[in-house]
Amino acid sequence: AASAFAQDEAAPAIAQAVDPIIIGFVAAGALAIAAIAWALRVSAASRNASVVWTKKLSELEAQLEKSDAVLSAHPGLVLVWEDDYASIEQGWGVPKILGGPAALASLMSFAKEIDDRAATPVTRLLNTLGDLPLEDDGPPDEFRKLKDKVRELRQHGIAFSGSVMTHEGRAIEADGRVAGGQVALWLTDPAVRMAEDTGIMGRVREKTADLHGALAQLERAPIPAWRRTADLALAWVNAAYVDAVEATSAAVVLKEQIELDPAARKLAERAAAERRAVDGRILLNVKGARRAFKVTETPVHAAGDAAIAGFAVDVTDLEKTRAELTRHIESNRATLDQIPTAVAMFGAAQELVYSNAAFQKLWGLDDAEIAQRPNHGEVLDRLRQAGRLPEQADYAGWKRRQLALYTEGLSGPGGERTGREPDEVWHLPDGRTLRVSRSRHPLGGALIVFDDITEKMSLEARFNTQIKVQRATLNNLSEGVAVFGADGKLRLFNTAFQRMWRLDEAALARQPHVDATINAMAERLTSGGDALSTARLRATSMSPEDRKPIRGEFLTLADGRTITLGAEPLPDGATLLYFLDVTDSRERERELQERNALLEDIDRQKSKFVDHVSYQLRTPLNTIIGFTEMIDGQMFGVLNDRQKDYVASILTASYLLRDLITDIIDLAAIDAGKMTIEPVDVDIRELLTSAATYAALKAEDTQVSLSVECDKAISVIKADPRRLKQVLFNLLSNAFAYTGVGGAVTIGADRAPGLVRIWVADSGRGVSPDDQARVFDPFESSGPSAGAGLGLSLVQRLVGLHGGWVRMESAPGEGTRVTCFLPADPRVGEAPPESTGNIVVTSPGDRGAKTKEGRAGAKPSIRRRAKKPPGAEAAE
Repeated sequence: AASAFAQDEAAPAIAQAVDPIIIGFVAAGALAIAAIAWALRVSAASRNASVVWTKKLSELEAQLEKSDAVLSAHPGLVLVWEDDYASIEQGWGVPKILGGPAALASLMSFAKEIDDRAATPVTRLLNTLGDLPLEDDGPPDEFRKLKDKVRELRQHGIAFSGSVMTHEGRAIEADGRVAGGQVALWLTDPAVRMAEDTGIMGRVREKTADLHGALAQLERAPIPAWRRTADLALAWVNAAYVDAVEATSAAVVLKEQIELDPAARKLAERAAAERRAVDGRILLNVKGARRAFKVTETPVHAAGDAAIAGFAVDVTDLEKTRAELTRHIESNRATLDQIPTAVAMFGAAQELVYSNAAFQKLWGLDDAEIAQRPNHGEVLDRLRQAGRLPEQADYAGWKRRQLALYTEGLSGPGGERTGREPDEVWHLPDGRTLRVSRSRHPLGGALIVFDDITEKMSLEARFNTQIKVQRATLNNLSEGVAVFGADGKLRLFNTAFQRMWRLDEAALARQPHVDATINAMAERLTSGGDALSTARLRATSMSPEDRKPIRGEFLTLADGRTITLGAEPLPDGATLLYFLDVTDSRERERELQERNALLEDIDRQKSKFVDHVSYQLRTPLNTIIGFTEMIDGQMFGVLNDRQKDYVASILTASYLLRDLITDIIDLAAIDAGKMTIEPVDVDIRELLTSAATYAALKAEDTQVSLSVECDKAISVIKADPRRLKQVLFNLLSNAFAYTGVGGAVTIGADRAPGLVRIWVADSGRGVSPDDQARVFDPFESSGPSAGAGLGLSLVQRLVGLHGGWVRMESAPGEGTRVTCFLPADPRVGEAPPESTGNIVVTSPGDRGAKTKEGRAGAKPSIRRRAKKPPGAEAAE
């Protein structure tokens, strides 16, 4: 053909060079040759094509055989249909079966027996799987049966992919595809595929012995275990199951179908229906004890008729432990909620997992915010926006440092996460101060504690201030103070101590031991060394017999000074020593003792003189009174009026003088302790009435009204009637003396718990505050009507002999009220209260007691001219 093409190309050139006829012959010959050549070429090409197609057919057959071999090695079952519509209506038809024998055997274990003996194994398998729903990517309520999907594939070529769940709980993958004029259904058991991929199927027989061992071990397992058939009947139970149901043998259990509990069968029903493992909790009485079990029912695929396997685990102890742990957790939460310290725990993801009530209160967070479980950074941001965090110049950097606890400085893999950051002190804008403690939690995250130390800081500041004040106070004391600790070292001293003993201040600052200090002090003594040794023992001994106070020990120094020593054990084991320079006071004390001895001697001489003179005056006075009364009685002749007035004046003056002498003698007797009282039952109202009757003439003479205020039921009092009358006569005399014409005097009495109050009140001019200060002193009087100044002094002493006291209430121009407080029984008399205001407090034997109220007064005569009431002298 190539040469022919070359001749064709060369023909024009030859035609130009030769004769046309020759060209014609040549052309005809060339054409013949070309035709022959073309025929030969076509014949050769036909033979070559036949050889090629034969070769290709052989290759295709080989590839088909290889494909069949590959499909036969597939760990599943491949069914291929070449259908027409007539065969589709006849059922499953006769598909071509491809796949490995292991896969076929595995899938055929799911096939159910049917009555049609002519049915092939594949037909039985397709009948079993065809009624199961195909689970694909659609919603569960739209799942359709496998046989419907295969019919659509064969009729309309609609492909599908999914899985069907067998009654044994095994998932079989099903894929339908169109391949040219054929359709293929791929059925794959994942378990077989995995077994073949890992070579497990080849070692099944090798592991058979292990399986039997495992079954034997399950038989002896301490937990109940069992297997059920497809209809949920018990097919096998182990020994623990037999013990749990208290049966005699496993055969009895299987024969009578003894369930652990009806709830266990319901769990099996759910597991079979849902084709998944189902567990639940049941309560059983095992050997008389109530026990809790966790029961698990699981769909299985096994030889024979086993369909459901189950086991029960005793969780009684676990539940008790879990309940106890829950109680502990709740208890810890309740405890943390009660403490005032705020606690927050953040998880490994920095989220807030726990906080106590104090944390919420501290930062003002409500339950809703806590329930959101914000992370640590969010909590800081919220608090900063609310103005509750300390102000920071670089908040972002401060926040990074706060959160660095979660990431920085962590240990390597497998190491502990424990770690603690140094405590921080936060000064909040509202004035509070917090100590913040941060540490990593061993399980991840961080634990943060916020302790409000505002009060502590305030107390510490006040304490430091107080210490400074105390130190300044000690340094300004005249007493020398030294405190030795329980270890015997000097803990505290003041300036007076250092100067008093002339010790080196730098040496004292080094806290020397008590032995060294006492030795240095002893070198400066001339006497009193034993007292210092006792003080040393007090500071060093821990014996209760030795740790006793020391009072008023005198030390004499070589320079002539005298110092008193005192020691006081302190509760913390320390000992306080205090010293006072009493050199001047000792000199003054000696001078005062000498002067006091002189004054006491003078007082004794005075009392002796007054007593002697009073008795010496009374004898001639009685003579004067006696003869004057005889003259007044006109025993020696009739007197004229002028003579009668002279005699009356003599008698009045004599009576006054006699009463004055009597009062002086009584005061001297009381001061000397020679006067006693003779208490008897005294009718109080009768006492007041008698005194008022006796004073009625005086009231008439001075034109002053006199009244008695006393309850008739006031009853009696244990007292000396003679001395009480003397008290009342003195008080009435003072009242009449200081009350002007038209005034009023009241005498009264009432009772108080354990006391009887007797008072005399007047509407006179009252007593000035200056006079009240000395009103009860002997011989103190003031005013135009003043007497010798013995009346109130004697009243005070007579009341004091009864165990009572006297109180005066008075103001200038508002009258005076003098009240005598007498115990109902002088043998159990109460001590008088402290003096307050215008209250005068006295006690038996008080001499010259100072008062804040009172008035001086004379004791006027209660007799009228030449007419003395019967028994008056005796009453006086």
